[in-house]
Order: sequence, then C-alpha cells, then structure tokens
Amino acid sequence: MTVLSLFWPGESAQDLHLVPGVVGPRLDHLLAIQDTNGNRRANNPHPGVTVTFRENFASGAAGTAGVSVNRTNGEVTVTAPLSASPRLLDFLVVATVTEGASTFTARKRFHIHSSITDMWLTPGTLTVHQSVRRNRFTLLAKFADGLYGDLTAWCPENAPTATDRTYVRLSGSVSPAVVWTTSAAATTGVASATGLLTGAAGTGNATITATLPAPFSISRTATARATGPWNTPVTLTLIDGPGFADMTRSVNVLILPDGFTTADRPGFEKLARGIVTRLRKRRRTRPYDLLKDRFNYFMAWVESTDAGINAREVVRRSNVSGTRAEAREEDTAVAAGGAAGAVHIAAPPTPATNDLFLLNEPDTAFAYGLGERPAAERFHEMRRTGPHPSRFDEQDFDDFLGALSDPAGTTVGHRWIRGGADQDRILMLVHSRRNGGSTRPRTPSGNTIGMTTDDEDHHRIEDAAGGLGKNLLSDTIPTVHLDVWTTAAHELGHSMALQDEYGGGGALPATRVAELASAPNVQPRSTLLTGGNLDAGKVKWRWPRLRRAGVLDAQPVDLGAPDYRVRLEAGHAKQFAVGDVVRFRQRPLVTAPPPSDRFVVVSVADPELELEALTAAVFTVADFPGGSVLICPVRAPDPDAAARVFGDDLELMHTTVRARINATRNPLNAADGAPANGPCGGAGLPTPTPATNFAAGTVPNPPRFSSWIVGLYENGVIFDCDVYRPTGICLMRQQHFSVPGTHDQAYQFCPVCRYAMVDLLDPTQHGQIDIDYTPRYPA
Repeated sequence: MTVLSLFWPGESAQDLHLVPGVVGPRLDHLLAIQDTNGNRRANNPHPGVTVTFRENFASGAAGTAGVSVNRTNGEVTVTAPLSASPRLLDFLVVATVTEGASTFTARKRFHIHSSITDMWLTPGTLTVHQSVRRNRFTLLAKFADGLYGDLTAWCPENAPTATDRTYVRLSGSVSPAVVWTTSAAATTGVASATGLLTGAAGTGNATITATLPAPFSISRTATARATGPWNTPVTLTLIDGPGFADMTRSVNVLILPDGFTTADRPGFEKLARGIVTRLRKRRRTRPYDLLKDRFNYFMAWVESTDAGINAREVVRRSNVSGTRAEAREEDTAVAAGGAAGAVHIAAPPTPATNDLFLLNEPDTAFAYGLGERPAAERFHEMRRTGPHPSRFDEQDFDDFLGALSDPAGTTVGHRWIRGGADQDRILMLVHSRRNGGSTRPRTPSGNTIGMTTDDEDHHRIEDAAGGLGKNLLSDTIPTVHLDVWTTAAHELGHSMALQDEYGGGGALPATRVAELASAPNVQPRSTLLTGGNLDAGKVKWRWPRLRRAGVLDAQPVDLGAPDYRVRLEAGHAKQFAVGDVVRFRQRPLVTAPPPSDRFVVVSVADPELELEALTAAVFTVADFPGGSVLICPVRAPDPDAAARVFGDDLELMHTTVRARINATRNPLNAADGAPANGPCGGAGLPTPTPATNFAAGTVPNPPRFSSWIVGLYENGVIFDCDVYRPTGICLMRQQHFSVPGTHDQAYQFCPVCRYAMVDLLDPTQHGQIDIDYTPRYPA
C-alpha cells in the first residue's frame, strides 16, 4: 500500500465557524487518505503512515487566548474569554501525512467569533419527495461581528457511530450540538443528529426545528412540504429531431429546468427551443447543424417552488440601494504555499461595516447551485454548477429519469440513467443570469450539464423579511444569449469524448494519462516521445482529410482478389463515384488501427459498391465488420492517375507543420529558437494562442490566423503542461469573444473536433467539413 493523496470528502473541506463553548470535529475523522488499496479515514492509516495536525499560529501568542488545537486528532476547542481586540479571527489547521520520504498536506480553515446572534433554516419551505434518499435544510448563522456561517457544517453528513466525532459538540458533551426535530414524523421525519429528512408521505406539511441548547438556547423552524416520489411519471416534449420512434438510432439530448416556477414555464420552453434552433441551424457551432438529423432534443417540465439558483459562495455586496444590492462571489481559497500567512489576528469587523454574506437558498426542483461553500482549498471553479450536496441523490435522480415517458405513456427515460445510451446528454437549464456552467460527472458513470441563462457577472439580492439573511431577487428570463448557446455546444461536446482545451491547473498528473487515450482532441506529452524527444509522428490526429466516407452495413464480401463488394448503410453509397480511391477503417476513430491499403471504386449500385484492390497486400474482410467506414481521402496531386499512381493522402496536420515540430522538438506555441524539448510554457497562454514556433516569414499562410494551424499547442483538460491540443483556438477552449463596436462573436470547433464528432455520429459529413477546412489548410 502506498499513499497517493489526501482529500476532504463530501462537504468536510468547507470552513468551520466556532464560538466559545464548542469543540470542533476530530479532523482525523473527516480527512480521507487515498492509497493504492482505496480510501481510509485518517484515524486509521495503514502501517508506516503517520498523521499529525498543527495550527498555523503560535500557541499562546498574543491574541490567541481561548483557542487550542489537538495536534494528534485536529480537534479545535474554543473557550471564553477570547483575547481582547486585536484577536485571532481565522486560522488554518494543516494536516500532514507522512510515509517514508513522502509528505502530503491538507488544510482546513476555522473562523472564531465571540457569539452567535441569530440562526435560521433555509429555504423557509423545502419540498421533500416521498421516500427521498437525501435532503435537508441548510442552517445559517449570523455572528456578533456581522459575518455569516453555515452551521449545517456543525452536523455530521451521515449518522455517526458511537465513537465518531465528525461534528461540532458543546464542551463536555459527546453529542452533536445541533438537535433536529419534526412536528409530524408521519409526514416528514428528521434525523436528530444530521438533519436528514425522511419523506414518509406524499402530501402534507411538517415543521422542522433546529435547536442549539444552552448556553445558546436558540431554536428556529421551517416547513417541509411533502410531495410524491421521484419516480412519478413526467411526459417528454420533442423540441426537434427524428422523434420518439427513432430514439434507438439517434443521439438524444434531454433539457430540464431548475429554478423555474409555474409562471416561468413559457420562458423556459422558449429558451430551450431557442438553444436547439441555434444548434441545428447556425454554422458557428458546426457540426451540430450537419448532424441535426442524428440528434433528438427533448424537454420535460418540472416546476420549482422558488425561482433562482443555490448561490453557495460567500458574496460581497455592492451598489446598495435601500434593501437591494448587487453581489459578487468572493474567492476565499488560500494560495498554494500560503498557509504560513493565512492566520488573521485583527480587530473583528462590525455588523455595520460587513458586506460579506452567505445567501439564503431557494427551493428548486433539482437543487442546482453555483460554486461551493468557502474553503481554504478550492476543489471547483466559482462558476461551476452542480446539485446541492445535501439535497441530491444519484439514485433519486435516476428514479426520476427512468420514469420519463413519451406522450403515449411508454417509458423511455432509461436512456438517460447511469449506464444508459444517452447518460452524458442531460442539460440542466438553471434560472439565473449569473454566468456559470459545467459538466458534472455522476458516479459511477454519466454526466449532467448545468448552465445558467446569461453571462452577467453578479447576482441581485435583497434583505430577507425579519432580517434573516439575504435573498436572491428573481431574474427575468432572457432571450438566448450567445454564451448560453455556445456553452451548450461546448458541454455537449464532452458527451462525444471531447476534452477541454484550456489550462490553469499546472502539470498533467501521471495518473490522468491513461484516461485520455480515447479523447480525440488532447494528448499527453508522455505518449509523444521518442528517445525523450517530442515526436510529431506520434500525434493521434494524423488523420487523413476526407472527401467522402460511408458506414459499412456488413463486412466486405470477397469476390476473389482483387475484387470485393461492400454494402453501405442506406444512402451512403450515392456520394461515391467510379474511380474514387478508398480505404477501409475501423471505428472508434481514436483507437482504430491504421486504415487498409488502397482500393479503387469500379462500380456504384446503391447501397453497394464494387472495389478493386490496388496492391497485392493481404486483405482480411473480417477486420472490417459492419459499423466500420469506407473513406475516400483527399490526396496530393497524382503523379500519373491514368497509370494508377496516386498522390499521398493529405492529413489534417500538414507535413510542413509536422516537420517543424520535429525540427525544434517543441509545440507550436513555443518561441522560435527555444531550446529543443524546452520547459513548459503553457501557463497563461493567450486565447487565441498563436503559432510562434516558426522563423520570421515562414508562418504558413493560409490560414489567415496562425492559431488555426493544426499541430500541437500546450494546455488541455484544465492543465497547463505535459498535455497538448490540436489548434490555438477552439470552442472547446473558449466559447466567444468581443469585437469593439459589434456584438460578441462565437468561436468555432477546430477541424480536429469537427472531424471526431462527425466520424462518431455521421461520417457522411466528412466531405462538408473538409470543404470548410480547405481555405485554412497550409499552402
């Protein structure tokens, strides 16, 4: 067994807010150690591993009175009196795991307040499905300094055992500090330690109470509204595409609403239809327009009680006007290596000067949110969308999906459950104009795409009634913004194996290399080396440009060498002509072996072609079963076509580009004259990324912009280094750009991404995307 990493599972990474009279959780009960045999809790490491905790302030230093840290298990105890101002306001506890010469660290931040002035449950009313597997209220608190904290983090995420200390407790107690009760267990029950709700009935209301006993003596309530089970049937509406009868032969995209009330239904449906119309008709997001007859787009209506999104980041208020204001997320993560300077000893803020808040949460159908709770170590981008971790269960979601039906009542939703044919094609439209969106992996398979409805940089908020926090103001539903349409195109690209082409995450870990083998548009550096040198001959997208392509209906028939007959899928043979020089190739594209030797088409009788082999090489028909493709590559000029001496197949990456990479042993974004196999320069690359690895005056032209040249550029899969993408700009890197004095304009998919998408779904479109590429092909 070998330690691989440390992590805080679930929501245990988030900051903890403590006051005198409480003891924090044992951090060794929260921290997880990943080793080669799986995950284990830090209080039970495998032999040879040590775990210690240390605060990043000097114990007993001025201003730290009342705060102590157990360096064995990570418990933080706060007692009165705290130091007079200035005093300790926040600090980090650093967990260190050591195995031999290897050391791993993880950090957790604590905020210290003098007292709690109020707390409340949010949302005020929460919908609870019958037999729900996971759902609970959020418990927010306001402290004497005016700051907000999430006291749900005081509660264990799951029912603790008798020896667990995964929660905040009162000094001298071994029980969770927060106690939960219900007024009607037969309608909605609640677990006293966790606050997790039990959907016992399909109708009715229950009052849920959260209590902090003496010395706090605070109790607050909210309403649990019972509703039917998650598998209650919902009827799908076809937006566009071949229809329900062709679902098994189509790619099926499901569009769902979150945070749209009954009054918002027309706006949601107009928005969904607008996105689909643009994907099906606009060339800017080609090849979706070419593939329109392979895509079904469906929507289902699910009402939310409240409008909006669960905005989970801490926000800073600005532009205050009466009880209303704007609010922008505040990044509270600690920079790498910043642990020593993260301790904060100062005068506490006052309620009058505080403009930092956690926002109250709306009751929405799928509990989709933006960002994550403040934490020293950030796991996701602030604009990342995903379901609320305390209100979402994957099996509940599968129950909902599996019950979706066509208008005749036949269930068809199994296509979108985990393991289904369209498990990666669920698009959740979230009712917020604050820009956000991402693809979220499900466990153990599948993805959901969450995206908001505009590209604004702020929320609109107002004071809640009774002074209990701040609420989101409901946004109007806009027309389809360029960012929304292109984000849908980008995120659906992931369902076709495309990976992101931007960086920001340092070097690609060796543990990620294997998973990129099937990705058509990114390639790890380690797979491109020959004798330690970057070798463009190993680039995976050295695919031939194609004039025509068709899908085999069955394996070829041997008529007696050199003659063969091949039957293609309906309509595919019509595009071929006598005299075409063709090859056979297996699918999938990325992992297929090299194509066959050449054949020439000698007759066309749709759906069949007769071919004559041009070489005496052995051709095994069983190597190319139905579903393989017959390709007609674009060629260099033929030396003597009459004598059947044909030019070489032209690849997406021009031979001069490949030669330049091999001459310099550097990607195209490297500087001309940089040392061979130079250090990574992928951090902070501009968008678009120009091809700078050419001597002055030798940059290929065409294309008009060097960033359009197909080759190798650093960045990909959110990493800066040790991974490459095909071009300097692609819709998988960035969706759109601004041109002063005009509307924003969309970027397009690069030739490699287009090629991979049509090869997967409809190879007959290869000819059209090559026509588009020809003006950009280096001369």
